[in-house]
Amino acid sequence: MKKSVISLVCWMAALGLAHKPVVLWHGMGDSCCDPESMGRVAGLIQEALPGTFVHSVQIGDDPDSDANAGFFGNINEQLEKVCNDLAEIPELQDGFNAIGFSQGGQFLRGYVQRCNQPAIHNLITFGSQHAGVSDIPGCADQPDFRCNLMRSIARRGVYTDYVRKHIIQAQYYKDPKNYDVYLNKNIFLPDINNEFLLHKNKTYKQNLLSLNKLVLIKFAEDETVRPAESAWFWFYNEEGDLIPLEDQPLYTKDWLGLKTLNEDNRIDFEVCPGAHMRISDEYLIMIVSKYLSSDLPLLMQQTPA
Repeated sequence: MKKSVISLVCWMAALGLAHKPVVLWHGMGDSCCDPESMGRVAGLIQEALPGTFVHSVQIGDDPDSDANAGFFGNINEQLEKVCNDLAEIPELQDGFNAIGFSQGGQFLRGYVQRCNQPAIHNLITFGSQHAGVSDIPGCADQPDFRCNLMRSIARRGVYTDYVRKHIIQAQYYKDPKNYDVYLNKNIFLPDINNEFLLHKNKTYKQNLLSLNKLVLIKFAEDETVRPAESAWFWFYNEEGDLIPLEDQPLYTKDWLGLKTLNEDNRIDFEVCPGAHMRISDEYLIMIVSKYLSSDLPLLMQQTPA
């Protein structure tokens, strides 16, 4: 048995079928290296996919400053740093899979569209705000002074010059009743969603179409993100009605390639039970096994005795 396992592993490596590395980008209020959150996620991935290299995106110099960077800063500058950092990691050079948690999901999509070297193969996003938020996200159950400070500053004027350039959550805030103001003032989301009417970034569409699979996961009882369906690119119109992705110009005119991906069966829309970022170990392992593992059953059937 031991020899057959070793032979299987060697054969997988020879065929390039070993599990791809995985990159994680945490959400608001979390940090890259908390052993109870991203550290636990990394452990579950390695349990499901033994031998997998896992890297967690870090913006700050230490876990505390990394958590601060999830609230305060300029996401365009942070994204440029991540592009440069990932390009320097040897284990990632042949490509990798990625999982984004909450706001980390749209940021990883921004990575795909803006640089994608090395390239992402499968991108999974949990409760991400792909279409934006109509209200600044609420804080976690345990009061976080950084979150409360962010909300206090943002609510004084989400499109004021200071807030829109220094509060991360304001950089994916969209006021459905003031769409023109959003287009003119928001420094991040209109760009990565290719919403500017006079200029569509062809590279963004080309890069997103390079994905093998885009997995969009919505939380069934999400009360943190408004609307929760932003995880599937749904958003409100000016009258406050929730508009599905398929009924938006973003999709019908294929500004990002989402229509093409969907018609090619390369987008999956999933629902995770529970509230925002309340992901059970069992559900996470199921998603990881479903989307990030090599085809081990088929491989074992084909392995020489």
